[in-house]
Amino acid sequence: MLKKILCGFISYVSLTTYAAGIEDISHQKLANMDTKNYLIVDVRTTEEYKNGHVPKAINIPLQMLQDNFQSVQPDKSKTLVLYCRSGYRAGKAAKALQKSGYTKLLHLQGDMLGWEKAKLPIEK
Repeated sequence: MLKKILCGFISYVSLTTYAAGIEDISHQKLANMDTKNYLIVDVRTTEEYKNGHVPKAINIPLQMLQDNFQSVQPDKSKTLVLYCRSGYRAGKAAKALQKSGYTKLLHLQGDMLGWEKAKLPIEK
């Protein structure tokens, strides 16, 4: 029973970012690429970010993207790689950014949970 619920939840989360129309980027690809033309954006809360995040990621909480976008406006010339804990907030962030004219968006496959599961480096 728990397995069915978990599979349903994961499917729902995946559909959130899929519905936003953005492609996934794998953990390994992101970990091994030159990120000078990319901006890695953690849309979790500030507290979650402080507890550990993907190296070189900046923190722009989802709430800030939705409520106070004028104060954050990420660089449109760069591709934004979005992630949260499990995918739901990243999908909402993608939709908000698309409404503001952003077209170069990627989603970190598996989000922070997947990054941790892959045992990749974490910054604090």
